[in-house]
Amino acid sequence: MMERAIWSEAQEIAVYRPGQKVEVKSRSGIVDTVIAYDPDMVPPIVLANDPQPRYPEELTLISQPGTSFNWFLPWSKSHKVTVSTQKVTSHH
Repeated sequence: MMERAIWSEAQEIAVYRPGQKVEVKSRSGIVDTVIAYDPDMVPPIVLANDPQPRYPEELTLISQPGTSFNWFLPWSKSHKVTVSTQKVTSHH
């Protein structure tokens, strides 16, 4: 059960990252921005325009266009990687 709690917290930290747009379910139509996720705080999510920290179940995520990483491409094809090829000689 402890593993599940740790995994859930790790997922929440990744999802409720600073800059993520959310809607507080009790204030329909009002979009706010996550400024922090503090796992030591209960509730853990701090919003820019709401003095009350929130739990994930109180929020609706607003999808945002952003940079995405194509996990199906090898790293070398999605990012330029420079590799130096120099012959190394050893003197015995």
